[in-house]
Amino acid sequence: MTLRRLSLLFTVLSLLSTAPALAGGKADWRDYAWRTIPLAQCQDSGRTVTCPPYHQRWDWKRNQWADVTLTIVGTTLRLTQALTNMDTRDDDFVCVTALVVDAAGATLIAHHQNWHMDPGQTLAREFSYQSRRLPDAYAIHIGSKQCRRGAGQDDAVLAKVQAGISR
Repeated sequence: MTLRRLSLLFTVLSLLSTAPALAGGKADWRDYAWRTIPLAQCQDSGRTVTCPPYHQRWDWKRNQWADVTLTIVGTTLRLTQALTNMDTRDDDFVCVTALVVDAAGATLIAHHQNWHMDPGQTLAREFSYQSRRLPDAYAIHIGSKQCRRGAGQDDAVLAKVQAGISR
């Protein structure tokens, strides 16, 4: 391989490795326990779409749970996230991510929270997201994990994904 071709190859590889995330669904996120909910599995009352709840351990060996409920009304996604740490001796940082994607896999809405959970603690919060593209939603990916690197883990991924979302 000539020096010129080798230089071009390194330039292309460098650009690819520093390219921002493409807001293409769960591929941007690492080590999550994912569940995909096709919108076809959600109940549509004509005004409100209610999806099956997400219920998953964030630490497979402990009694620690992440719960997410989702409803869609027009162009608004309402999401409730609850974490329940039934372990009385273990604290963790917990990441929960929900991605609403269209049929092509492009992310329409990205939700991400990293909460510190003390032993025995329960925490719940409601979130609301707007997107004029929400009627194009095809599926919702929800994932959770123990964030072993602590507070702020995956915040940079969220920023890249949000930058790639076309509103």
